[in-house]
Amino acid sequence: MPRWIVAPLLAVGALLITAAPAAAQGPIPIGSVQGSVPDGAGGATHASPLVGQTVQIQGVIRQRTLGRTAAGDPQNGFFIQNTAATADADSNSSDGIFVFMGRFNDLIGGYVPTVGDEVVIQGRVSEFFNLTELTSARLVQSVRTGVDVQDETPAFEADPPDGAAEAERYWERREGMAARVPAGSRVVDGRDVFPSTADGEVWVVRGDEPIVRRRDPFTRRVFRDPHPLDNLAPLFDDGNGYRILLGSLGIKATAGDTSALIAPARTFQTVRNPLEGGVYYAFGKYSVQTQTQPSLGAGADPSENAPPRTADPRREYAVASFNLENLYDFRDDPSDGCDFADDTGCPGVSPPFDYVPASEDDYRRRLGNQARQIVRDLRAPDILLVQEAEDQDVCGVAGAELECAAGSGDGRPDTLQDLALAVEARGGPKYQAALDRDGADDRGIVSGFLYRADRARLLEPPARDPVLGTAPEVDYRGEPLAYNANVQNPKALNAELPEDVDRSTGVDGDDVFTRAPQVALFRLTGPRPVVLYAISNHFSSTPDARVGQRTEQARYNAALAEAISAQRGPLGERVLIGGDLNVYPRPDDPFAPGDPLYPSDQLGPLYQQGLRNLYDVLVTKVPAAAYSYVFEGQAQTLDQLFVSRELRSHLEEVRAAHINADWPADFDGDGPRGTSDHDPPVARFNR
Repeated sequence: MPRWIVAPLLAVGALLITAAPAAAQGPIPIGSVQGSVPDGAGGATHASPLVGQTVQIQGVIRQRTLGRTAAGDPQNGFFIQNTAATADADSNSSDGIFVFMGRFNDLIGGYVPTVGDEVVIQGRVSEFFNLTELTSARLVQSVRTGVDVQDETPAFEADPPDGAAEAERYWERREGMAARVPAGSRVVDGRDVFPSTADGEVWVVRGDEPIVRRRDPFTRRVFRDPHPLDNLAPLFDDGNGYRILLGSLGIKATAGDTSALIAPARTFQTVRNPLEGGVYYAFGKYSVQTQTQPSLGAGADPSENAPPRTADPRREYAVASFNLENLYDFRDDPSDGCDFADDTGCPGVSPPFDYVPASEDDYRRRLGNQARQIVRDLRAPDILLVQEAEDQDVCGVAGAELECAAGSGDGRPDTLQDLALAVEARGGPKYQAALDRDGADDRGIVSGFLYRADRARLLEPPARDPVLGTAPEVDYRGEPLAYNANVQNPKALNAELPEDVDRSTGVDGDDVFTRAPQVALFRLTGPRPVVLYAISNHFSSTPDARVGQRTEQARYNAALAEAISAQRGPLGERVLIGGDLNVYPRPDDPFAPGDPLYPSDQLGPLYQQGLRNLYDVLVTKVPAAAYSYVFEGQAQTLDQLFVSRELRSHLEEVRAAHINADWPADFDGDGPRGTSDHDPPVARFNR
């Protein structure tokens, strides 16, 4: 993500006064500006010793960059690097630096930076979120033109160490310099795209890394440290510092187009050409801003990595969890101020609303892709726990489409009904959509359910039901919210966040959940009917933030399971709690040993309740397929299914459908792949 997603704001009419910078006294080595990075220093937090000072440097312009703001304004910059004659002798300081020009294509005074020019420039030293850069730059002297940059400012070959802290120092000592990523590097993540700035990123590792030489092609990737297929595999080891991030600011400059994206790479592909670009730092990540597009060779198809199999309806049923990633329709709900591009906003949510579709065609295309995933890849499970659907209900089903008019709402979410119709139109079964709108957050994001009309139905809950009734028997110390007393199926339940909860890592709202869990009671029809409680969740985001609150979310779910199981009857035997839990299963943890928060064990209450995490089965049976999300090039698990002991005894198989997380975003050339950023887990149970 580019640095210019953040922009300073000044009040209209305000007077900004700064002290006049000290006059520069002639060119100094860029390494003196960057500063030496000693062993043991934090690379990402290292700052220039000359911040705030005006300096002169002499170097060769190595590369132009181009980006854009969220408003679409161009943002220009360039990398400049010392030659051997002008560099210092300190191997711990960088010989290159980034110069930021903003919306202007030239420096103060009119000079247009040209690759191959050796110049003396003067500028103010700044740290923009720990990127050392020169701003307000002007040309002092043109020394030479037409310099052979490959000869006089050669790129270093990127080869970061395995340790994360060591890798940060490695990159900081080279920040602003030209780097070369060798041909044969392996892609370890699908292309990420940040819509507001049209910026793209791809993570790779060198082709000579040991993980790339593994026999099983599905293991040739990066797993988070505690995973058994990590490069070292102890609980926490090196942080996988050997990953390399490719950015697209150089590609945009080469194309002269702020909307240009890096090529749509996916996991397991090979980069066939060497790539060069300046080392950049933004949003906690060092990147190589390649000037040329990667040429991509074939690799294993992630969706063929231990895919789910079809349940036999005579003796089995299947349950899946699917984060649909901002499934919004292209209808402007007049009662919602943040569900359409031109809306003004709603409490806690401000424009731009880059999560809504750009057009009706885009929305329909996405529905079709996710419908194909449900039918072909998830094998049309009996029940789908869904997350990140829009809660809007202004339409009702009329034949094979939704009819939308004043008063047309039918108590079912429009987006999920649209998705159900798209499934049926593509040869799949008829699904019903259900959720409780009380569970939506300020943005209208909600969890819920899709269930097969031919194999499942929602039961009518009695008023005495332990969770769906008038007086839920949920043993939790927070004050229950008023809607907990509603008698309905499905039903959202929530409570006020207790005062004693640790808020040191932040909270999201005053309640336990911003998106309340949805509890549903199903009867699976067939030769041997089964009654199942399913609870669809979307916990607070960011594993190392909102730690206290997320722990309470797990504790509240454990209390729901306890209330259900206390019946000791047929209704209390089979309980499934799943969804996007936004933190990792045991033994993984966002904090490493030695951190004051380790072990945070945020899902501990679920384990302690006696619930079984089906991830444990998945990682034992097919470890190469044991992940649901890829973040910064590392495979990890956020989407999980916890089951009661009784339900665990009926498990036939659990698998993850790798149809999204490894695939490029914003790319239509791969059909239905990559339409979400999560891979759905699917479990089959016998009756």
